[in-house]
Amino acid sequence: MRSDKTGKTAWLFIALGALLLMGADGDERAALTEARQTLQERITFLRAEQEYLLFRNAMYGADSKYLVFNMNRKQAFLRYKNRLLMDIRFKPAGQFRADALRPGLLVLTKKMEGKGSRYALVFGTSLIVQGKRPPAALQAGDAPVIRLSGKDLLSIFYALEPGSMAYIEP
Repeated sequence: MRSDKTGKTAWLFIALGALLLMGADGDERAALTEARQTLQERITFLRAEQEYLLFRNAMYGADSKYLVFNMNRKQAFLRYKNRLLMDIRFKPAGQFRADALRPGLLVLTKKMEGKGSRYALVFGTSLIVQGKRPPAALQAGDAPVIRLSGKDLLSIFYALEPGSMAYIEP
């Protein structure tokens, strides 16, 4: 009888140990899942950083002026090679959402000039940069709109040409 109780007790401890190990296995899985998520976010960040550095390198070699937009700080930079020519503050117009613009490369497709001091820069269907008073012929559609002060807009309007590049920072 005594060996029967010891055997049951041993099996009970083995079962209890197995349950504890299974719980540890679940904890390890959760820790591994969390570590994997952290690494995936880091990989995404590093890829975006690499893309931006490749863009800057290409612009250095292309010998042309370009814009860099930082949507979080509501700031734009006019650059030539690796030099900062102008630091510009902007205001989003209407119901602008920063997440509406994907980080990456944009190409200036059209420069619009209207009567008076009405200018606009159109980056395809991705972004429109305009002053307080846009040209009458401008149709914003679904494109996000950024508003600049008059002198800032004129500065970049005459500095850039159709085909110039812009980059949205992540």
